[in-house]
Amino acid sequence: MVTAMNESLNGWAQRNAFGAVVVLVIRAICIAVGLALMVLAVPVAILTPIIPVGLPMGFLGVILVAAASKTLHGYITGFLRRFPWLWTRVRGAFGERDHPAE
Repeated sequence: MVTAMNESLNGWAQRNAFGAVVVLVIRAICIAVGLALMVLAVPVAILTPIIPVGLPMGFLGVILVAAASKTLHGYITGFLRRFPWLWTRVRGAFGERDHPAE
């Protein structure tokens, strides 16, 4: 799982220190934006009950946080796997292509 998250970097962060800093900054920005989207999704969902804007906003925040943080990726996917009806629908967004081993 963790190796799949770092395949797109092509070892750039491992080759030099500058690459590692750039990757760290990008991941920190993604986590901050994702957390902000999740926090803002609650009041937006309350203010717009007819047009569901808060749900996609919160889901996008979860995806950003899970993509940027290895630890939170494990927690979020572990939580979603408890609900198989939901996990089968969102599994592709978290990088899971194969069917889970049961």
